[in-house]
Amino acid sequence: MLKLIRVTTGALTLALFCTSAAMAAQELIIKTDQTQLIDISGTPGAVVIGNPSIADATVHGNKIFVHGRAYGSTNLIILDQNGNHLYSFDVTVQQGGLNNLALYKAGARFSYVCAPNCEGTLQSGDQAGWFAEISKMDTKKTGIATGKSSADSEAAPAAQ
Repeated sequence: MLKLIRVTTGALTLALFCTSAAMAAQELIIKTDQTQLIDISGTPGAVVIGNPSIADATVHGNKIFVHGRAYGSTNLIILDQNGNHLYSFDVTVQQGGLNNLALYKAGARFSYVCAPNCEGTLQSGDQAGWFAEISKMDTKKTGIATGKSSADSEAAPAAQ
């Protein structure tokens, strides 16, 4: 009888291990401001992201586009139309791109994208004045691109 208990315990341990291994989240690494495509079998019913400020998703049929918003870690869970678990991902968003450059000066960071010329860009953690100035220029550029006059862009109240 003791042997039967050992075999049963071993089989139970193996079954639990196999189940947890099958349910383990896959690792997904994305660069900031980049998108990665996930092709899944079946049609997702729900796609849930733990922290949408780090990553976000767009669903198109059985394709899921995962967008890296800001560096950090979060998770992604995909359920089918009946609420059954299809996939889990541990998502890591890294500061992205081979052309990105971080310049450190007197303890402050200034971010650039250099391809081939270096242009200022926004990254969380940059020096506050630098971040504000680049943000102001980006807002003005977006305003012009979306049909707002430069006077409208300048008149828009700043977020506090």
